[in-house]
Amino acid sequence: MTSPVVVLDIGASNVRCFVGEADETDSLKVLGMGAHPCRGIRRSAVIDMPKVVESIRAAVAEAERAAGLKITGAYVGVAGDDVTAHSSRSAVAIAGASNPIDESDVQRALAAAEQAAPPADAVVLHRFIQSYAVDGEPVQNPLWLHGNKLEVETLTATASNHSCTTLQRACEEAGLDIAGFVSETVAAASALLTADEREMGVAILDIGAGTSDLAVFHDTLRHLAEIPFGGEDITRDLSVVLNMSPREAEELKRQHGAVCCTEVDAEDTVTFHTTAGRPHTIIQQQLNAIIEARQQEILEFVAHELQRTQHAPLLAAGLICTGGGALLRNLDRLGEEVLGFPVRLGVPRDIVAPEQVQDPACATAIGLLRFVTDTHGRLGNVIQAPPAEEGFFDRLARLFSFL
Repeated sequence: MTSPVVVLDIGASNVRCFVGEADETDSLKVLGMGAHPCRGIRRSAVIDMPKVVESIRAAVAEAERAAGLKITGAYVGVAGDDVTAHSSRSAVAIAGASNPIDESDVQRALAAAEQAAPPADAVVLHRFIQSYAVDGEPVQNPLWLHGNKLEVETLTATASNHSCTTLQRACEEAGLDIAGFVSETVAAASALLTADEREMGVAILDIGAGTSDLAVFHDTLRHLAEIPFGGEDITRDLSVVLNMSPREAEELKRQHGAVCCTEVDAEDTVTFHTTAGRPHTIIQQQLNAIIEARQQEILEFVAHELQRTQHAPLLAAGLICTGGGALLRNLDRLGEEVLGFPVRLGVPRDIVAPEQVQDPACATAIGLLRFVTDTHGRLGNVIQAPPAEEGFFDRLARLFSFL
């Protein structure tokens, strides 16, 4: 049995702390979880450190009670515009063309790829192999082939040093050590994607409160991008247009929000209270129109990003929407209208957990657990795990002391 793992998903609306381990069948077992509202983050940036620290402490305390463990450290998810991806190439000479390429040659090429300098003021999160070539000819696996030069192309996911330092400070103030940082969108993929989807080509849109994160996979990670809008923008639109408090606007969105609802009766209405405390009634179609305008803008950003990077033709399996902002009714239908390919709602797979965890809003936290517990990465050709000074399992062993 592997050691338990703890992860933190620090979002603009909630902080989630999950504890889990892989069981004998390789399913992910959630041992405990905690969540607490967070008001100290705006669009993935910390704007009120004490509030973030308070939310972390509360979420961790709840997870400790549920799991029966004293948590002292965690792997932390990183998202937003601070996370970017950069391609690089490296090449090594093969000694003796008469000898086939062996594992040591491949390792030399990968080591050379790791020496590629990340952008200034950046922390390397992961590296993914994009392709190999032997004497300029692309190959899927260079082992046992003959040639004079082995090339490898890699994609490096990085986060800004500032964002990592800020999150580290928040965790330290909450009494936690950080075992490593993980890209949240990369992690979410490990909880959502099937092997067939990864092979066919698929994108993930994680719609958070402040921002939405896009990742493209074709066998392995191919692209990362941030969309500067999220669920809070829809709430803000409702609050401004309907003259109601943000809290009531959020509740209205959750209870009655939908997009692409042609079947709605023209006489259906929704009642709410304005900021003056007076009741007001709006036609359901008008409410849907306000919500759909912003959601369509988010999807159009996705379409533009995919066209700009020429990744749209790779997506035979379409787009998977996840995160708390993906819970709008008929979002998949609107997505297919805007993007022109299949769209589905993403929920965590292969987990043993309470029903409330099997929800798009928990996909990132579950993905962080899956990514860390799975030493093989499950995303194909990962050549660098989240950075750690000690060995992987040495760090895991120090994260807990049993009550």
